[in-house]
Amino acid sequence: MILQLSSKQKAAIKAGELKRNRLIRATQQAANQVNSNEKPIHYYIYGPSGIGKTYQSMKAIKESGVDYISVSGNISMYNFVLKLAIIGYENRNNKVVVVIDDCDEILKDAKTINQMKELLGEESKISYNKRLHLNQLGDEDSIPYRAVEYWMNSNGVGFTVDCSNMTFIITSNIRLPYDSTAGEIEEKNGGLPTARSTKARHLAPIRGRCETKDLDMTMEEKWGNLASVCLEDGACQDCNNEQEKIFILDYIWNNWDNMKETSIRTAEKMARTLKLEGADGIKDAFDADYLK
Repeated sequence: MILQLSSKQKAAIKAGELKRNRLIRATQQAANQVNSNEKPIHYYIYGPSGIGKTYQSMKAIKESGVDYISVSGNISMYNFVLKLAIIGYENRNNKVVVVIDDCDEILKDAKTINQMKELLGEESKISYNKRLHLNQLGDEDSIPYRAVEYWMNSNGVGFTVDCSNMTFIITSNIRLPYDSTAGEIEEKNGGLPTARSTKARHLAPIRGRCETKDLDMTMEEKWGNLASVCLEDGACQDCNNEQEKIFILDYIWNNWDNMKETSIRTAEKMARTLKLEGADGIKDAFDADYLK
């Protein structure tokens, strides 16, 4: 097995750590707001998949000691608003950080994007404006029932959640467009709007409503971030020692372009494979399981 990292790999780890620390600082800033009287500033953290955006965000928030809740953003808008209704109902008298992980679904079209703009804007609220029956949420003593009943609109149609006590940290694989993006797309299309330019026009205000962190990464930075998490932050616990971690990381480094995936989860799966199959013939096992 490889016993030490090369000078290029060490440099990549330093480069990856710089990006990782930027992510951690953003999360810490969001968490610190909870203990202040200032208006919440929401954070939108963009980066390629597999770099541990949610993992690092959750770790930093845990270490801050503030109250937090994680919500998937890859669900229907109804289920998303329902989850916020429950969070808001259960935290009516205290501030809370809400981490929204993977927001592809709730940023899929103009309607849901506009709901997110309302959530992240001055009014800090989000609405579900279709008629629903409370009994479909469970019995009268259930939390969903009580939460929706509490936030029910006065006309009895739908419910509106006050989220002014929530600080949102959104981690996403979707890069938010700039204010100029829609116009640039249309200019290339002879000045005519397209589906892409229309969506960009709706999405751009999200950037203005959040402190946006764009974490673009080169291959070296992405690998360095992965290596730093494995070697210094407790990932790959199925490895018996650091040398086994370095062996896995070196394999990923040398096969980067042919790997099926290059996330922290990949390294942890490889650690389990090594633990189960042993060192003999492990390269063949890795080739079969993890290369395209």
